Amino acid sequence: MAARARARKGLSPLVATVVLISATILGGMLIYNYFQESVDKMQGLSEGLIIDVSQARLSQTTRLVHLEVLNNHDVQVEVTAVNGIYPNGTTIQLQTQETLPLQVAPGGKASINAVVTDPSIVAVSISYQTIDGRSLTTEPQQLK
Repeated sequence: MAARARARKGLSPLVATVVLISATILGGMLIYNYFQESVDKMQGLSEGLIIDVSQARLSQTTRLVHLEVLNNHDVQVEVTAVNGIYPNGTTIQLQTQETLPLQVAPGGKASINAVVTDPSIVAVSISYQTIDGRSLTTEPQQLK
């Protein structure tokens, strides 16, 4: 009987060590995966066009919307349209004073002026293409 008790005592620390090492490895993998996903999300957020919107009223129903565009992609982009957005989410293409498509280099800036004749348009966005063929649209920017 005493021999069996000693054998179990010797086996228990070994099993405990294996369980602790396994738990440490698993915990490390989970933490690594969490931080890797966070870094990927942050890199995705930093890429895109950043737009700053201001407007001036030309008449009771007409506004001139000025958009400052910053290309935060690492490739050249081509602005293809400025979109007006209604409260229900429908979009229309706005008339611009600049000839589109407008090319913007990586890290470059561009200014676009759009004429908004419908007073019910509440936001604007920009549609653009990257040089590698992706078609993207910026997040809507509210007109105040």
